[in-house]
Amino acid sequence: MTLKYDGSPIARHLMFVLRDGTTAIQWDADHVQDIFSGKQRPFRDQDYGHAVSDEELDQLKDAGRVSHFDRGYVWVHALPEGERFSRFRVREETTGRIRAYYLNTTLSSQQLDQVLQRLHELALDGKYTARDEGGLVAIVRQDGLPFDRLTDAEAAQNTLRRAAPQLLADAAVAFMESSKLSAPPGDDLDAVPVLDLDTLIASQTQRFTDVRKLVVGVDRDPDLLRRIEKTLLDMGVEFVAASSGQEALYTIEDLEPDLVLMNLVMPDMHAWQVISRMRANQALTRIPVIIISEMDSQTDQVFAVSVAKVHDFMVKPISPGQLRQSVWTALKGR
Repeated sequence: MTLKYDGSPIARHLMFVLRDGTTAIQWDADHVQDIFSGKQRPFRDQDYGHAVSDEELDQLKDAGRVSHFDRGYVWVHALPEGERFSRFRVREETTGRIRAYYLNTTLSSQQLDQVLQRLHELALDGKYTARDEGGLVAIVRQDGLPFDRLTDAEAAQNTLRRAAPQLLADAAVAFMESSKLSAPPGDDLDAVPVLDLDTLIASQTQRFTDVRKLVVGVDRDPDLLRRIEKTLLDMGVEFVAASSGQEALYTIEDLEPDLVLMNLVMPDMHAWQVISRMRANQALTRIPVIIISEMDSQTDQVFAVSVAKVHDFMVKPISPGQLRQSVWTALKGR
């Protein structure tokens, strides 16, 4: 039997949008999982927003999280599996696919050195190492490759939770898949390269190739700007960086970009001041703005959407998938 679609099919009614705008999958009565970050969170009936629409599922396809959907099912690409596999187990190999495992954490990639140091202090660096996986720290084998078996990943999870509960208590088993059919006839399947999650997402991301698109990014963190630039270049989008509000205004006025990605607080002014000046200029007033914030402030989010009329409000750390989806929806109508 040949797989018709990539990913794992789930009943469509299990995927819905929460009141705060998060697209989530419900694994049990009391918990849901964010389809972008993989983080699990408690769920109450009052958190329910609305059933996921075809348009929203198309956006998830563009972002590389969904490969196909119909009226009954949604085929979802690999997500961190977490606690739902405390009761269920999956086969090591599925028809036409080979699966590898790693530990997904909720730690930003900026904490990678801290995790590596902790593994060394615990004398576990001979068994495990850490690497950046989509902006978060992931735990893999000492040689840098994913675990071959689910049981190996779960053993690592239990070991690290006991050894470093304050740092790695939230580590969850996640998986990635690649096609066995890509191996030449007669080759050992163990030699088939496993696609990392970023590669898988990028392969599913539609590029803007017909019309030039330009995005201006404003943030005081040069590392974040470089990560944003890499993601946008993979989408076929040009990127220009600015480190302050005034520099951003000059750049926006000169280039009239298709989109502005802006930190909420910059060294010289607030994002609302920049947006106010943009709205006062007829040539710039229709440029969509995405706000990036260090703080998950409900007040700022409400103001951003209802008063400033921004396209999106994202809270750090931002995953490549979140960024791709937000940028895609902002640009596809321009």
